[in-house]
Amino acid sequence: MEEELFEIIILELDYFLIERVREMRIKHKPYLSMLKLSQEIDLGDSYISSVENLKSRVKYNIRALHKIAGFFKLKSYNELFPSRVMKNDIVRMRLKKLPIKKGKLNMNDDGTVDKAFEIISITPLNENELQLWKSNKLDYLTIIK
Repeated sequence: MEEELFEIIILELDYFLIERVREMRIKHKPYLSMLKLSQEIDLGDSYISSVENLKSRVKYNIRALHKIAGFFKLKSYNELFPSRVMKNDIVRMRLKKLPIKKGKLNMNDDGTVDKAFEIISITPLNENELQLWKSNKLDYLTIIK
């Protein structure tokens, strides 16, 4: 399998939320597929898979996070969010897609969850890039290889 590298421009908080929900989904007993979670929160069959596909611009919104918190019976929305304010706002992330074993991501014996992507680098956008981003002149996705 050829290595797949790409860059996306994303809010660092969006990436955190995507990873947090993915981890909660995979740790759920029984295993919770993207399709099943999408159906449970009633936001369309492909919603979660669109969000977890980092090449897609679909991200969680407040309503989706509310429905996810309800499904997982969270006591507070704080359980979804980082304990501190993120250092960066909009970043350029270079990612490598990792192979998925047996067709799905798993929880390991130590309680960690298989990663779908390896982060190669995270770089905050500079002022010029931010201006280009705001005026829709900077591509969200760049395929490297």
